[in-house]
Amino acid sequence: MKLCKAFTLALALTIIIAGAFTAEARQGHGGGLYALKTLLELNLSPTQQSQISSIFGKYDLKSVKSNLWQARKDLRTSLSQASSEDSIDGIVSAYLTKVAPLQQQMLTMRAKMMYEIKAVLTPEQLQLLQQHKPSQQGGSSVPINP
Repeated sequence: MKLCKAFTLALALTIIIAGAFTAEARQGHGGGLYALKTLLELNLSPTQQSQISSIFGKYDLKSVKSNLWQARKDLRTSLSQASSEDSIDGIVSAYLTKVAPLQQQMLTMRAKMMYEIKAVLTPEQLQLLQQHKPSQQGGSSVPINP
């Protein structure tokens, strides 16, 4: 029974941690599975899992992502209701004004998380993480160079 609880806890923690390693550019394209595979290959110790879990607990990425998705949804709605070609410039400008600070906040939080996580990993784990980093083409992923 204790073994089952320990396994369930470890699996849940792994899934939570995997979410943070998923680059925004890979969302919707199997990124979660890719991140989970990478995490499992790092072979984190229970101490490292605990430390990384508490690092993730410090940052509210979900809230920022939610605000970004809402802004994108509002943009689509506004564009579909645009009354003239000239109004599109104003709509896009308002969207960018709203989204720029959110994107800056997201990138800053991800960079800080990665910095803290790298301090927990061994040199071998850092090397593995570097080998498995997602492609940064067209994305806003945070560099993970050791």
